[in-house]
Amino acid sequence: MTMSLRPDVTSLRGRRSFRIGAILFLIGAEALLYGFSYPFFSLALEKQGLANWLIGLNASLAGIGILFVGPFLPRIIARLGVGRLVALLFAIPFLSFLAILVHGDTVTWFAARFVMGTCFSALWTTTEIWLNGELDDRRRGRIIAASGTLYAACQFVGPLMLGVVGVAGALPLVAAMIPLAAGAFVAAFLSLRAGAPAGETGEDAHADISWRLALAVAGPVLATAFICGVGETAMQSLLPLYGLAHGLSDAAASRMVATFALGEAVLVIALGWAADRYGRRPVLAAATLIAAVSTAALPFVFGSVAALQAALFLSGGTVAGVYTLGIVLIGQDYRGQRLALVSTAFGMAYSAGSVIGATPIGYLIDLFGVEALPATVGGSFLLLSLLVAAGGLRRARNAD
Repeated sequence: MTMSLRPDVTSLRGRRSFRIGAILFLIGAEALLYGFSYPFFSLALEKQGLANWLIGLNASLAGIGILFVGPFLPRIIARLGVGRLVALLFAIPFLSFLAILVHGDTVTWFAARFVMGTCFSALWTTTEIWLNGELDDRRRGRIIAASGTLYAACQFVGPLMLGVVGVAGALPLVAAMIPLAAGAFVAAFLSLRAGAPAGETGEDAHADISWRLALAVAGPVLATAFICGVGETAMQSLLPLYGLAHGLSDAAASRMVATFALGEAVLVIALGWAADRYGRRPVLAAATLIAAVSTAALPFVFGSVAALQAALFLSGGTVAGVYTLGIVLIGQDYRGQRLALVSTAFGMAYSAGSVIGATPIGYLIDLFGVEALPATVGGSFLLLSLLVAAGGLRRARNAD
């Protein structure tokens, strides 16, 4: 009997691996289009002679839509299933590019940008939910971390693709429509093979969908997302100013951001592996503490190039890694509609932190000087590490 079960187990694992690989393809396609669309719209509208403020308004439209759609995502997933929704979120931008190709007037360009930005932001959340729902706890950390690196790599390829196809004529529009069509097909195929809407199993599929519930069951995790949004945006946008204030050239100050981003792309994989091996919450607590210390150490390491590069690398890797570990914890702790609800709230908390992040810290820099940047970001992650540690102690007491 054992021998007869082995082919079924192998087949089940093969089907799951196929689904995970296909979802990673969807994440890569989404990131490619995200990286492609930002410079494409700006350059294409500039060639049409639009004023800079209108081009900036067009870029802003890309991030506004999710604030309207995000609160409804869990209910839409409950009704359609995450696979069908992802297929729609690829198909709608395809139709938006087609509308530009057919019409091409300014109103169409702006409406399409709003629709695409909403869909791409929703794809970011829904593909995370789908991938998290497919993974087992044994390798959740490694694959979630690898998906983040894949996203960064494909987002980097997007502008390179634009350099090949150009911004004028039909070619860039058609080039963007090809991965969108492929994404819609793959998502629809997976959804049809899965049968019932993905992520809805058992009684949790009928759980109440409430933002108050999300705050009640996952408040510390949502705080993690918010602080990561604040810290990542503030560091990426204000690090060049910090470097200039310390006497660096424009090029050297820009390289600080590059080192920070390199840590985001590389170190997150090691954190995912460590989370699978040593436990997600201990690694999360360690990562928040390292983020706090490495960021707060920046004023003290400027005398050494090697120490400065190491601090920036560790800061970037752990700031991004804390976000990734938060996603891993959500997949570990929640299923069904609660997974969709908490994941959506997590994405919106990160977006809120990203929107808010740089402005108040920039104001603090004006008041107290550039050291307000590492002090504020480092202090925020120190508070987060205390919050994570306190949560771990509470869970230990409950277990006893």
